[in-house]
Amino acid sequence: MEPHMLAEPIRDPVVHRLLAEGLLDPSQLELAWVEQQRRGGTLVRVLLDLGFLSGQRLASAIAAEAGVAVADMEDSSTCVALADRFGRERMRRLGAVPRVDPRGVPFVAMINPLDLPAVDEIRQVVGPEVEIRGASESSILEALEGIEATSGPASGVIRRCLETQLSMEGAEPRSGAPATVETRGEGPIVDLVEELVSQALETGASDLHFEPAETTLRVRLRRDGLLGGDVLIPKPVQAAILARLKILGGLDVSESRCPQDGCGTVSVRRRRVHLRISTLPTQFGESVVLRLHRAGIEALTLGALGLGLDLERDLRLILSRSHGALVVTGPTGSGKTTTLYAILRELNRPEVSLFTLEDPVEMSWPGVRQTQIQEEVGLTFGRGLRALLRQDPDVILVGETRDSETAQLMVRAALTGHCVLTSLHTQDAAGAIPRLLDLGVEPGLLPGSLNAVLAQRLVRRLCARCRQKDPIQERATGQERSGSRWRALGCPACGQSGYRGRMALFEFFPVCEGLQELIPNRPSAARVARFARERGMIPLREQGRAAVNRGETSMEELFSTLGDPGP
Repeated sequence: MEPHMLAEPIRDPVVHRLLAEGLLDPSQLELAWVEQQRRGGTLVRVLLDLGFLSGQRLASAIAAEAGVAVADMEDSSTCVALADRFGRERMRRLGAVPRVDPRGVPFVAMINPLDLPAVDEIRQVVGPEVEIRGASESSILEALEGIEATSGPASGVIRRCLETQLSMEGAEPRSGAPATVETRGEGPIVDLVEELVSQALETGASDLHFEPAETTLRVRLRRDGLLGGDVLIPKPVQAAILARLKILGGLDVSESRCPQDGCGTVSVRRRRVHLRISTLPTQFGESVVLRLHRAGIEALTLGALGLGLDLERDLRLILSRSHGALVVTGPTGSGKTTTLYAILRELNRPEVSLFTLEDPVEMSWPGVRQTQIQEEVGLTFGRGLRALLRQDPDVILVGETRDSETAQLMVRAALTGHCVLTSLHTQDAAGAIPRLLDLGVEPGLLPGSLNAVLAQRLVRRLCARCRQKDPIQERATGQERSGSRWRALGCPACGQSGYRGRMALFEFFPVCEGLQELIPNRPSAARVARFARERGMIPLREQGRAAVNRGETSMEELFSTLGDPGP
């Protein structure tokens, strides 16, 4: 179908270019045009929302129509001086960010270089000869987020760090040894690291990534499970920053060829922050990742997990038993450690002897004897558990059951009067049974040693300020019924993502009668799941759909986390 065959002619030159270059299908254009008539807005925005057009493809088409190049946002950094001159409000209004390419050439990246009044305003601010380049909306917003994350104190600290470093390099002969915090720019470097950690805490980040590139040190935050909010720091400051991070983690500053792991505590604006620090050698320097623990021990409670009244009651009933194992399952990053710590706090009483085996020890606990696994010296989970059982424990937390020896010892400990907490990497609660059998646990011992399995996932929570109802018609039991889904919209409060924070979904499987007959036949996870559902277990997917109906998350986020179940 040609554009002129629509009810109204398509006047957008970018759409015409996309059609002419075969980057847009005419049938897609027709569907988008009909949708635009229904809800309004621009045709390009509808094409993006329907997934018929990617942001990068649109940016290339707009740049080509405007006769400008497309900016490489990955290999360029924010021009701090020009960003200060622009101001955040103007940059957001114009959809433009001043950048510097690897050769040191400044330019301005724009979402829409066809907007001539905006281009004129940019040239008035920067100068008539400044180069304009096109960029996708998402990359511009990400760059703006990074600028806002380092505006005010941080931008000034970065400049002071660079000035101090360059002045030192100019005053001293260059050597092959990297600069360290002790010898160069200690004040500005300490301030900069503190500022980055502080801003990560304020934005709710769980991790802070320091990623060396060829010309810059890239800093990113992981918020709600996703990485973003880039801050690009000049390369001359990299060595001093990485040295400071190592000092915080008690690591060897002179060692850069081997990975290192450490932990530490830092005070940021009168708040104690626990850090877990990991280093890894890469092509352009050591990559460093900080795991941030903002909440204190007092915040780790069963009530804070969001279990729901019924599940919390059932879990407390299981925890009241003096022996047996509770297994928490889920993939990496699903919040298993947080749940285990909340349970540990519940059981931590003066009359109880508590021990943990962890890799790594995430947080120190008063009244709990914690052991860090060190496989390089032979202290494995299995060996540690054997020794720990001779320490007269009441409660044992085994951070992860990952091998046959640990699994068998854990089950025997649960059978001999100990309360055992552990985690497994399985997709759901039912998968724990075949996994333990595969690890060599005797089928006859499992029903008597296992009290319950708790599976969990983390999903992003819809931003309460901008979430929007999306009425739909759902087919259920052969009849049409009205329903509503909620979708992410995006606003300044959530950084235009539509989501703010995360919530946990749980699937609880208390071991009950009948499992003794099932286990000797080595059932599959699907068979165990049917058995558990028949006895009242509510699957993760059903828990997720309930959260969608309550407006707490979106169906898209649920599918992204649990997978699309298909038709």
